[in-house]
Amino acid sequence: MTFSNSEHTVKRFDVEIQQLVNLVLDMGREVEQQVTRAVTVFREGDAETAQAVIAGDAAVNRWDMEIDRSCVRLLSRRQPMSTDLRLVMALNKAVNDLERIGDEAKTIAEQTLAIHARDGHPPRAIPGAVDRLATIASQRIQNALDSLGRLDVGQAWTLVRADEAEEVFQDILRELGAYAVGAELTAATVIDMALALKALKRVADRARNLAEYVIFVVEGQDVRHTT
Repeated sequence: MTFSNSEHTVKRFDVEIQQLVNLVLDMGREVEQQVTRAVTVFREGDAETAQAVIAGDAAVNRWDMEIDRSCVRLLSRRQPMSTDLRLVMALNKAVNDLERIGDEAKTIAEQTLAIHARDGHPPRAIPGAVDRLATIASQRIQNALDSLGRLDVGQAWTLVRADEAEEVFQDILRELGAYAVGAELTAATVIDMALALKALKRVADRARNLAEYVIFVVEGQDVRHTT
């Protein structure tokens, strides 16, 4: 009977862990959509969509609070150890990064509204360059979530070692600087665009953080600030 109860408890814990993982993955997919919509806003200047992205941040915050409470309940009730404990800790950290990614999407939308409020618009070459950075950010989020869902440490290491986002970001800043020197854009518009681009770069960085948590769960290594 004791063994049966123990086995039941383990199975119930596994179910609760998987439910928590699924919540985090659902939140991640919603956040990735927020970023996609924000990039579309930046490219097309649709004020209505920008407002929708900004309003959507409230839902992301609710995800954050709900999952945080779930992590606390799981820790207090089940008191997991070893890999299971690392997984719950990693999921809690991942949710924080996903919430911050939602904030970055909101920032992109807000800066876009500021640009278009003064009748500014990105030069024709800039949206294409932004698309390259957006593709990197989006793929990183998707791959990081896939790695987290499957605890694929090999995929996680690939993401952690990738650094193309920084190179693309610097290339775009140089393009922006050329437009500023040529007075084709106002200083305020250049600043707003740079802030939006920096937010998109941080999306890619935070997706990389998710991969670091997978390494922590599987290998027990904290590779933050070391790669």
